Amino acid sequence: MRLTFAITRLNPETDTHHHEEEYRLEVGRGMTVLDALIRIKNEQDGTLSLRYSCRSAICGSCTMEINGTEKLACRTSVRKEWERHGQIAVAPLRNFPVIKDLVVDMSSFWGKIRGVTPWLSTVPRAEAEQAAGQLALLPGSYQFHNVDACIMCGACVAACTTHEVSKGFLGPAALAKADRFLADPRESAASKRMRLTELD
Repeated sequence: MRLTFAITRLNPETDTHHHEEEYRLEVGRGMTVLDALIRIKNEQDGTLSLRYSCRSAICGSCTMEINGTEKLACRTSVRKEWERHGQIAVAPLRNFPVIKDLVVDMSSFWGKIRGVTPWLSTVPRAEAEQAAGQLALLPGSYQFHNVDACIMCGACVAACTTHEVSKGFLGPAALAKADRFLADPRESAASKRMRLTELD
């Protein structure tokens, strides 16, 4: 089956506005949007820029807007998207500056993650206390509610309407990361961490 891919493009060095370019591609069974984009880049237009790495839905590098929704391109089936929407429209993530085409600048995202101190703050304790298991976690003593499953892809920030109007808002990923450490019984600086999240 031969399908048309509408890709939103922008080269800041030569373009003043985003524009859409269409590419026709023969689609095979089981092909993902990432597979298709790599083929378009390799076979039709080597100037197309996109970011990807693991191709296994682990790294989050290939997150982009596909048919109006933030998705991992490596997990998104071309055939299913076509069946649902009757088109394959690909664009960069919203709420991030575009570096080129489908590649966005994630530095503000990572700055907010670092801003919530994404590690445990523990008070030094005597070796005897540590040896006695004072820092050990008891099974079922607390839950992270799957917050550790976040792969830091930035899709939540791209979809966040609050972030769209208030760039200073920490965003869902940073707040979830802060909550993960607030919920940890080993955290000794919970009040300081709470103030960090409240200020932003």
